[in-house]
Amino acid sequence: MKNIFLRATVIDILLWISLATLFSTSTTAGGATAKPGCESKCGELTVPYPFGIGLGTNCSIGTWFDVNCNTTFDPPKPFISTGNLEIIDISNDRLRIKNWVAAACYNQTGNRTRQNPVAINFTGTPYSFADTNKFTVVGCDDLALIRGSGGRNFTSGCLSLCSEREDLIDGFCTGIGCCQTSIPKGLTAFSSALGSLRNHTEVWSFDPCGYAFLGDEDVFKFRTSDFSDENFQNRTIENVPMVIDWVIGSQNCSEAKKSVEYACLQNSDCVDSDTGLGGYRCNCSTGYEGSPYLSPGCTG
Repeated sequence: MKNIFLRATVIDILLWISLATLFSTSTTAGGATAKPGCESKCGELTVPYPFGIGLGTNCSIGTWFDVNCNTTFDPPKPFISTGNLEIIDISNDRLRIKNWVAAACYNQTGNRTRQNPVAINFTGTPYSFADTNKFTVVGCDDLALIRGSGGRNFTSGCLSLCSEREDLIDGFCTGIGCCQTSIPKGLTAFSSALGSLRNHTEVWSFDPCGYAFLGDEDVFKFRTSDFSDENFQNRTIENVPMVIDWVIGSQNCSEAKKSVEYACLQNSDCVDSDTGLGGYRCNCSTGYEGSPYLSPGCTG
């Protein structure tokens, strides 16, 4: 009886391992992120369909979702197909891309030594700037304007002032050395540039430059040490992403469901965009997982 029990136990264990392996394999297959025959990773970024790696490779749902994987970098870097906007994350409703930062610097006599304006235009693409971004100005003698267009016309500005380093408070971006203002949903293009009231002549000893950028409000935290950090612009580019909303097409769900190009597969729900620009996205229905855009759709 003892040998029979041991034999049965071994058989149960082997059967359990086989089932576990099968389940693991089917889960991996069901959770595929890229179209069959297409790469799923560019460098350190996993690229899920409807995005796809390669320009014109038919690995994405459409040209605007092509990801340009630049292999001249080590590791390779992924960029939006529209140009030199580097992608650092893709979720089911948003992209995060590396920042672009406007800057203006002055010498001790008030002459401008550097100026970098910024402009990005997503008009006519599936992308718009999420309202979780804040327009931020860092400096003690700086006025920056942001002008938006495309889906929504928008103009605003921020004035950031202080007279001495001791005025600054870590974590506070309320106009003393740091100023922030909100943007509306549906902004598809913006430009920004910096000006100065006195060309930093009265604050140059501790603040020779001013900066302006659009970035994730949950990531950027103002620090008084930003003024003495010569690497502030590059650090912000690398560490404070811009958040981008993306959608499929320009139709709402009720319109898209009548089209042969409707992207939501079985066991998924269509969600209208709330940007005011039209378009939709697909989410797996409750209790299902996988990709709602890849055949056979979401699985239980």
